Amino acid sequence: MFIEDIRNDFYNVLLGNRVLLLVHYDVDAICACKILQGLFKCDNISYTLVPVGGISELKTAYEENNEEIKYVVLINCGGTIDLVDILQPDEEVVFFVLDSHKPTDICNVYSDGQVRLVYKDDEENIPNFDDIFRDDDDDENEESGSSREGLEALVERRRARKEWEERRHTLMFNYTQFSYYGKPSACVLIELSSLASRLSQAALWAAAVAAEAHAALYARSPARCLLDAEALHRYVAAARRHDDSTANRTACVVMEKDAWLPLYREWTLEAALSHAAMLAPKLKLYARSGSSRLRQLLADMGFPLQQARQAYRSMDVELRRSLLTALETAAPKHKLPVPTKATFILQRPLMAPLAALDAVYVIMALIEHETLPKAEGFQLALSALELSGENEAWRKGSVAARRSLQAVASLVHSTLSAKKLLLAGPFSYFIVPEGGAAGAVRGPLWLGEAARWAAGGAARPLLASAPTDQHTCILLGLPPRFEQEPRNLFGAAFEQAATKSGATVSLDSVDTSVITLPTSQRAQFLDALTALLA
Repeated sequence: MFIEDIRNDFYNVLLGNRVLLLVHYDVDAICACKILQGLFKCDNISYTLVPVGGISELKTAYEENNEEIKYVVLINCGGTIDLVDILQPDEEVVFFVLDSHKPTDICNVYSDGQVRLVYKDDEENIPNFDDIFRDDDDDENEESGSSREGLEALVERRRARKEWEERRHTLMFNYTQFSYYGKPSACVLIELSSLASRLSQAALWAAAVAAEAHAALYARSPARCLLDAEALHRYVAAARRHDDSTANRTACVVMEKDAWLPLYREWTLEAALSHAAMLAPKLKLYARSGSSRLRQLLADMGFPLQQARQAYRSMDVELRRSLLTALETAAPKHKLPVPTKATFILQRPLMAPLAALDAVYVIMALIEHETLPKAEGFQLALSALELSGENEAWRKGSVAARRSLQAVASLVHSTLSAKKLLLAGPFSYFIVPEGGAAGAVRGPLWLGEAARWAAGGAARPLLASAPTDQHTCILLGLPPRFEQEPRNLFGAAFEQAATKSGATVSLDSVDTSVITLPTSQRAQFLDALTALLA
């Protein structure tokens, strides 16, 4: 069931109770968790925090931590599965679900109150209860008799039931055929913070990073991203007016035009341009002429190569001041999208500003760090959201993010230059070989980044696969024209292909467009998927 009032029906219910907080490994979930932690601290709500990576981890986390727990809050997990059926909880346990993964499982929608959904997205076209659920026990037990009228009534009931089942199948197919993302969970919780009079710069920064993540990772269409962050824009503007009137000199979130280049303030300009998702694929740096295109772009911007190759903070001050204008002038000459946009910036006294886009990549790198345990990476990601910025967690994440971006670029360049982006009927695909960049893209976040680079906004769906260990691989699907319409049909297709192929496919991910399977069965599965989508 959907709650009506996020403050009274959700947050106030938790006051005075111990809460089990289950949080998925993704940027938005970590930002939402940061906001909720701030609220819990203000109101002395005790909680147990457990990060979860999939449905099996969710079940294990609940089983190991549900003792004397009445309220469970799930962030970006649990919404797309039948929670009561999978977790088998006691009747008095209540689940509050805030999950941006869609579509929401229909059993959660029509739960009698044990599962309570915190937010309903405008895009969710949920079927009516009577079209999905039907109680025919009375009809089955009713004596039809041997008379002609009784037999006709029985035939009519069976005909009506068959029609209802066919209509239900069509409705459920239409409802579940695409997976997609709803409004960022952190943007929902920032509104709760405002209603609870707990709005803070820390909460605004976390919500800003989540909103930027949905835009940078193309989880939502550009128009939806603007609508999702509408309330956040108001809160940021109001907070800035308050800070200006009180001459506040603490860290604050602002909305400013900035270069949409990853970590350029901590990198060189040349490296940032080479690893920008908006520019790098279109510069075709994998080709022999790619380097000359990049040098020509810098020349048209008026940036000497010597300046562009040194740390951004060491560049000539006048060049730094002219960066936005130079990008806006030079990009159209090369038929490139203009890599500047209004974005969220964290301004800090006597320190360099932090861009929300940079925080997205830092958190991604910590979540899917090559050497850190996942739970440690999760805690470091939370620490990287601190307003102080550039703490040890941020520094570690920044280094890892640049390394991951370099690995993604190297992988895509080698894939495209060697013509290993293969065509399989209705979709394209590439397979990451073991060794080299494989360690950096063995998770869905960075493999997804590589897939978007390789696709380049093409009109054809794309699959990407990488080894997770010696015997298992990950496979994810990217929809066509994902930049404008990110709805994904691969979730339902994967499930059907798994049945047809007989492959041992794990559908454990909360994102249905991501699966794992034995590497030895990958070709068999792809053949079945090709036949299914042909």
